[in-house]
Amino acid sequence: MLYNGVVIFGEMGAGKDALAAQLVELRDKAKIYNMGVLCREMMKVSKVNQQWKGLERYIGQTVADKLREMDMNIMCDYILSLIYEGGQKKYGWDNSDLEGEAFDNALKEQLSLVREEELSIIVGGRTLSDVHYWRDKGYLILGIRISPEIRKKRLISRDGEEVVKNSNTKHNTEVDVPYILDNLCHEVIFNDGTLEELKDAAEKILIKYNF
Repeated sequence: MLYNGVVIFGEMGAGKDALAAQLVELRDKAKIYNMGVLCREMMKVSKVNQQWKGLERYIGQTVADKLREMDMNIMCDYILSLIYEGGQKKYGWDNSDLEGEAFDNALKEQLSLVREEELSIIVGGRTLSDVHYWRDKGYLILGIRISPEIRKKRLISRDGEEVVKNSNTKHNTEVDVPYILDNLCHEVIFNDGTLEELKDAAEKILIKYNF
């Protein structure tokens, strides 16, 4: 089966962004889309309002909650719309007159054409709903794991001790991830080693799935 792109799942600090960066380095047509982009933008308020200092992760998780209250898949839809727009501009797609199964089938066919133009790398899958969404759209579910000790060190190095201390590892954007990594990924990469080892693992995935 040819997959339309790659969706990376992993816990905080597992190396999702690092893996995406390696995939982009290995394939010229690869392009990164971050599912947490809207949440990360809101986290910037701590730069101008000290009330939120050290609570950046809390802001991001709360924004994700509020968005999903509107629609569980709205963050996935947002990312897919960005991917879709590139093909729409080139091919002039218009699905406005389609409904139900006809709409879904047209969208999937169009996404397969996008695959010929770019390798879409979606970073930040978190929930069971995210898995089902992207599987249905024909994307490879790629997990990334890391040992707890190394993960904690990397989180502190990246975000600082205060942010890590105030992060909620039991939040619904985190609680599904271990189960997903154990049971629902097409492939899982272990990221306890060097960047070069991560790059080698990424290349093997790209070759195996004809990206």
